[in-house]
Amino acid sequence: MTDAKLISYTINDFSTEIEMESFLHLMEKHGDEFYKKLKKHGLIRWRVNQIWNKAGGFALSSIFEYKDQKAFEKSIEEIKNFQKKHENYFNKVNMKRTSSRSINMLDFNY
Repeated sequence: MTDAKLISYTINDFSTEIEMESFLHLMEKHGDEFYKKLKKHGLIRWRVNQIWNKAGGFALSSIFEYKDQKAFEKSIEEIKNFQKKHENYFNKVNMKRTSSRSINMLDFNY
């Protein structure tokens, strides 16, 4: 059972399957360290999912579940640091990123 109060949902659209796979490789290689840094600020859970019902597209979703809004705000700097640390990768890949933030209103998790 999660106590997440704030959820950040990001869709990463890629031009090719190879670009999507390279992003997954980056996350497999550095994701554990990234998660641990965000967890110190109040991240409860992080998931990366492949969106499979998009004909002809290559997309991943990232779902970040935070303890509260303060935890999210504290994590922003770590996210920027991660992107800066890997800017060589992010400058080369063609990715469109769309993010949404939500407040958990109902949770049917029993």
